[in-house]
Parts: sequence; C-alpha cells; structure tokens
Amino acid sequence: MPQRSNNPGRTQADAQKSTLRPTRTLASALPGSGRFTDTVDVTALLGAFCFFLSSIEYMLPKPLPFMRLGIANLPILLAVDILPFPWYILLAIVKVIGMSLISGTLFSFVALFSLMGTLTAALVMWGARTLGGRYISQIGVSVLGAISSNLVQMVIARYVAFGEAAWLVAPVFVAMGLVTGLALGLFAEHFAKVSRWYALASGRMLAAPDTASDSPGAAPPPARPAPRHESRTEHRQMRHVRRRASKDAARAARQLRRARFEQTFVPWQIGLAGLTVAILFILEKNLAVKLGLLLFFILATYLAGKSFSLLVTLMVSAGIILANLFVPSGKILYRLGPITVTQFALTDGIMKAVTFEGLMFLSKASILQGLKIPGTLGNIVSSSFLYYDRIIEYKGRIHAATLSADVDEMMFTVWEKETAQQEPTTSANAVSGLSPSSKTNRGAAILLLAVAIVVALFIFV
Repeated sequence: MPQRSNNPGRTQADAQKSTLRPTRTLASALPGSGRFTDTVDVTALLGAFCFFLSSIEYMLPKPLPFMRLGIANLPILLAVDILPFPWYILLAIVKVIGMSLISGTLFSFVALFSLMGTLTAALVMWGARTLGGRYISQIGVSVLGAISSNLVQMVIARYVAFGEAAWLVAPVFVAMGLVTGLALGLFAEHFAKVSRWYALASGRMLAAPDTASDSPGAAPPPARPAPRHESRTEHRQMRHVRRRASKDAARAARQLRRARFEQTFVPWQIGLAGLTVAILFILEKNLAVKLGLLLFFILATYLAGKSFSLLVTLMVSAGIILANLFVPSGKILYRLGPITVTQFALTDGIMKAVTFEGLMFLSKASILQGLKIPGTLGNIVSSSFLYYDRIIEYKGRIHAATLSADVDEMMFTVWEKETAQQEPTTSANAVSGLSPSSKTNRGAAILLLAVAIVVALFIFV
C-alpha cells in the first residue's frame, strides 16, 4: 500500500491545512506502530469487531427479520478515516459474510438485506466524509449512513418480500435509524478523540507515549503500608497462591489438549467440516437435535483446548430468550409480571439461543491457527474469525462510564494477544506421534465420521 510521504519543506500553514481532513493512510512504520501499516491486519481486526457487534445485535428481538439497530456498522464508521477505499469496501463485505455466518442467515433473503444495507451505508458515509471534510462530523456521517441503509432495505422489502405492507413500518424503521445513527455517531466522535489505537491507525500519532513509570529515573511507586494483621494477610496470600496454582494447572491442561487437537486435524479440513456442519445446523428445525448438536460442539470446544464458560453460555441464552419474550407472538402460555409469555416467542427465543450458542462453540472448535482461505477476502475473513475468538475470550471489563477507554484497551489487548499468544504446539509431535500423512488421514477420517453423523441426524430425525 503506498504511503504518504512526509515533506520536511512544508510550511506551517500547509501542515495545519493537512490536518483539517482526516487521513486514510495507516500509521508510518515506526517503533510502536509498525503493525498499523498492515492493511490486511487492521481490516481483519475491524471485521472481528463487526462480527462481535453482529452477534450482540442478533440476540435482540426484531419485529421484522431484517430489522437491526445497526450497531455492527460502528467499525465501518471508524474505518472511514483509517482504511483506503478498496479496503474499506472489503471490510463492509467481510462484515456481511461474518454477520450472515454468525446469525445463520447466509442462505436467506436476510443476507440480501444486510449486503445492500451495509454497502449503501458504507458508500454514503464515505461520500459524506470525503465531500464534507471538516464540515461534517462523524455524528452526521453516522446518521446519513443509518438512514440511507434503512431506506434501501425498506425498498427491497417492498419489492422482494413484504409488498405494500412494508410501508406500514417504514416510519418506525427510519426513526430507529435516526436514533441509532445518532448514538453511534456520538460514541465514534468521542472514541476518535480519546482512543490511542484509533490515533495510531489513522496516522495522527506515530508511537505510543511512554508512561512515567516506564521512563528512566522515574520515582518508584509509594510503598504500601504494612498490614495490621499479619496472620490474616498470610492466609489470604496462601489462598491466592493456591488459586493461582489451580489456574495455572488448568491452563497447562488446556494448552496440552489444544496441542493434541492441532496435531490431529489439518486447519483447512476442520474448517471445511465446520462450515458444512454449520449449514446443516442452521437448517435443522428439530429443537432436540439442535440441543444434542450443541452439547457435541461444547465437547469439541473442550477437546480443542479453547476456553469457555458454561455460566456465561447459560446467561447469554437466558438473555436471548427473555429479550424475545418482549415481542409477543402466538398463544399466551402464562404471564410473568409485566412479561407475557407466548408460545411462538418462547420457542423462537429458545431456537435462537441454541443456534447462537451452537454456532459460537462450533466456530471455536473448527477455526484453528494456520487456517488459510484462498484470496485476500478469504484471508481477511479467516483472520477476522481468529480475532473474533480473542474478543470472546477477552477477560477485561467494559464499564459504561469509561466505555471508550475500555474498548480501546480491549482492541490493543486482542490485537497483541493474537501475535503474542503463540501457544506451543511442537510438543504435541511427541504427544501424538503422528507423521504429517498420518495426521491428515486420521483427522480426515474423524471429520468424515462426525459430518456423516450430523447428516444422518438431519435426514432421518
């Protein structure tokens, strides 16, 4: 990617003028900012955040199957000032592909709504930012993109699926776009001002500033006062040591399972098998079969050495079901306080929860380090899913009061973890004792058996 050259002979007025319009070149390759010159890597990380926000959006109930809040367009809004135009459009396409895979709508008309709405919003936001320059903020860019996306989707709904009835919800749909566009624009405007990641990616900052504690000669932090009750403190310390040892042992066991798993399966084989099973899982309408497959995916994720929490899984599933109950549909089963539990809303919520969590676990189990999909688009999609896996496993906290700073920290942590966390796999050669050909044959046999079982369940149950 060509980089903008720095002319040392520019006048101060020229330098000030150049800052009026946002840059679309990634930061220069200086210490602390070298990875920002890798456009594929930056696009993949932004694509992963599109996937993550799409998964959150999928949990929310919708009066119409294509109606969404549009929060997954936030990374695209931020990318207006970061990515060159071809990569910017590529990010929009990656977002649609990942969103369709996560939500299970890849082979439905919803994917058409998503593609046209996302591309329209992306083009309008890019045009507004390019033509408006410093006269239009990210708030205005966001609102224009959201409204244009909703209008295009309403037109498609009118002529493809819903006929004249689509106009009945048009005012609400456009108003929702205005509200969500305004909210996303406000966040993007604030995030662009405080985020160090965004400053580096957009070229406004060339290297991360050193903190006072890291500089030579910095004053050491003040010593903590000695505890009053030494015995109680020692007891807490011992408990902390035991807890830390237990976590380290669990982490070591997980890494060993991961090494064995990666030595058994070739990344492209298990990725293809995962895609095949995902399609069948999406099309499956039998809830009992889907529950059984969900348990199988959880077991596969455990064997793959990926971290997950069953408590979080239950909490997310309960949230999806509860959210869908707010849109009553079908026979009234009973009333739970202000919530009316209806038959179709309940079954639809359970089905969505199982589908959502099933695809989540299947993605964890079937996407391995080293997965390569042909072409630039495939490379970005596969890298985005790896980053998406890191985001799901992120252990930091996101607080409403410090949302921008917490998101900025998460982006740095996820990005650095992707390269820093290279868990040892060479030791698995001794563990499994498989030659490359044996690894390919045995892994393929296991995957074919698993896919055959899923196909049999899909056909005969």
